[in-house]
Amino acid sequence: MYQLKVYQANMYQQKTYPRSKPQGIQRIFPAPCASLFSAARLIAPCLVILGLSANSASSETLVEIYELALANDPQVRAAEASYKAGKEALPQARSGLLPALSASAAYSDGDGIRGNSRTLGSSFVSQSIGDYDDEGESYSVSLTQPLFDLPAWFTFKQGKDLDQQAAAQFAKEQQSTIIRVTDTYFAVLRAKENLSSSQAEERAIGRQLEQTKERFEVGLLPITDVHEAQAAYDSALVNTLEARSALDIAFEGLQVLTGKHHGSLAGLTPEFPITPPEPLEREAWVTFAQSNNLALKAARLSMMAAENHAQSKKSEHLPTVSASLNYSKSYNDGVFNRDGGVDPNPPFGFEDPARQPFTADEEATVFTLRLDAPLYSGGMISSQRRQASQESILARENHLLAQRNTTQQARSQHLRVLTDAARVRARAQAITSARSAEEATQAGYDVGTRNIVDVLISQRTLYQAQRDYANARYDYVASMLRLKEVAGQLSPQDIAQLDRWLSSEINVERATQ
Repeated sequence: MYQLKVYQANMYQQKTYPRSKPQGIQRIFPAPCASLFSAARLIAPCLVILGLSANSASSETLVEIYELALANDPQVRAAEASYKAGKEALPQARSGLLPALSASAAYSDGDGIRGNSRTLGSSFVSQSIGDYDDEGESYSVSLTQPLFDLPAWFTFKQGKDLDQQAAAQFAKEQQSTIIRVTDTYFAVLRAKENLSSSQAEERAIGRQLEQTKERFEVGLLPITDVHEAQAAYDSALVNTLEARSALDIAFEGLQVLTGKHHGSLAGLTPEFPITPPEPLEREAWVTFAQSNNLALKAARLSMMAAENHAQSKKSEHLPTVSASLNYSKSYNDGVFNRDGGVDPNPPFGFEDPARQPFTADEEATVFTLRLDAPLYSGGMISSQRRQASQESILARENHLLAQRNTTQQARSQHLRVLTDAARVRARAQAITSARSAEEATQAGYDVGTRNIVDVLISQRTLYQAQRDYANARYDYVASMLRLKEVAGQLSPQDIAQLDRWLSSEINVERATQ
């Protein structure tokens, strides 16, 4: 048995597979490093230790750039906020199944004019007119518990799916951060390699131009050779200017990630290993990607959430049952000042003014069992049910599309890794061949069997081969990381392992300091 680390949200979960299964995906970079995630970020403490011990402080490393991006990249902070907001779906959905407790208190103080008239039988009328002044207090506590509520139950299941979807999406964003950091870092190294090659080509053609002018002056070469060499040199100058600009632009890309100025990076050593992916079988990667790809996992959870939402809306036609217990207490007291006047009732006479206090004190405990059945709501419930059903179909089709895309991406990235690894080996051989051809052409030119055009072409071919080799190495790194991303296995450990192959002795600086 062997252990496979499956990348999830902000932690590693250990899963074990037997050796006979094809899912065993090994790291391409040797010497693994222990890696841990903090609660909200992909912070691996060992990365900083590894980076600081392997490289001097003069050149920033991939680990240091990654840590700065985690702390300062707006996309990272936005992804974290989106994750925390998405995690609230579960407690909100759970609240529909839990009891609700509410309390209220009120105080009133009023005065006014009141007229009362009461008829007792057909021959007796009692009337009183006056002003009043009273105060009142009331308190109540109510506890309500749903007993049967299918919409709330399916909403709760939907909340669980949305909670897990937020975690999967956050993990995907974390992997995207690793890709963005490595792409931006190696874009600087790539631009530096191109600049170095362009500068070397410019120097070589410059020397060739000087030699050509000297030979022309002594009558050994025609003026056309000088013009050919001058045109090649001017073209090399333009290429160098473009490469210098590209290098500074690549450095600016790092500042977008970290919000800080960067002037020097550690370069990739020539000993960086170029190896094929393990396992070598393409379908093994496809199988593993179908189980672990985070975008596919998020799409699957979105589909499950949509299905539960559809069930919730479908259940809105059913009755709900709830129980409640309510305790209330109220107290009111005041005084009624009755006006004097003529008594309209026989025997006629006069009423004297009177002060009549009054008091009301009430305390009640009420248990209620309630059944609510929707009968007709203007078609709203039926419309929402149909809408939720179509949204469920939409999510299901999106999940199917994600499955197919994941399969296609796994196969394509696996093929790209194999191709890039072969390209690196072929480009290395092309440099050897181009150098040999350039030396032979230069020797032929010295003895007069080759012309200046042949020499310039051979030099251009040599330096182009060097640029192609450098680009092929960085293409290999990018394609391997993307293959691991498709398989759901990309993690900060890959940053640490790449960082081991960076050296401060290969100092990559801005073109303009």
